Amino acid sequence: MPNFIQFNQVSRWFESASGRFDALKNINLHIAQGNHVAIAGKSGSGKSTLLNMLTGIDHPSQGTVRINSTDVHALNESALAGWRGKNVGIVFQFFQLIPTLTVKENILLAMDFVNVIPGRERAKRVGALLAQVGISQQTDKLPVALSGGEQQRAAIARALANDPPILVADEPTGNLDSKTTEIILNLFTELVGTGKTVIVVTHEKVAYVEYDRIITLKDGMIVDDTGRSRTQ
Repeated sequence: MPNFIQFNQVSRWFESASGRFDALKNINLHIAQGNHVAIAGKSGSGKSTLLNMLTGIDHPSQGTVRINSTDVHALNESALAGWRGKNVGIVFQFFQLIPTLTVKENILLAMDFVNVIPGRERAKRVGALLAQVGISQQTDKLPVALSGGEQQRAAIARALANDPPILVADEPTGNLDSKTTEIILNLFTELVGTGKTVIVVTHEKVAYVEYDRIITLKDGMIVDDTGRSRTQ
């Protein structure tokens, strides 16, 4: 199977009064569809910049980013927004649920923005997603009424609202206890089993029992890339 995600010679630098800062340096990275991948490294290693390249939030200074046959680096902001909504679900460390909307309304809003799920199917899909992440009973509650783990599961359901092939999670367990962390990681494994490509960005220690592949960054470069590449 051809590589689903391809970074070729990707660099990202920023100019400042003190000179140029290289956040990513000549990254070559290919990920197959259906892989469960951890992007690991300490703070300042380049993980967030790599995540921004992957999701189209930022553009490389040099090199190409090709995802699912789309040259993401070449899209303008309007095209990127449409592409991102259909192809990438993002799970944030601090959940970023809209506090004045219920769990159901948060997920429906994500569908409204992208408009790929027919209107008559959206309420049913919300129910299915909340059942999948194990919080069906929280559908009409505001985020403040949920525990941290429940908010993270709601955020995962929202990220899956438009059935994207890729799920990217930025430090998804950084604020959770060990039991809830295990629930979230098991959920990601289940999603990989359904054919999703799941990429977790983390500064925590990770193990191959949780991931197919662990890619470690340091000073903007890949210093280790070990594990197996799962193909479907």
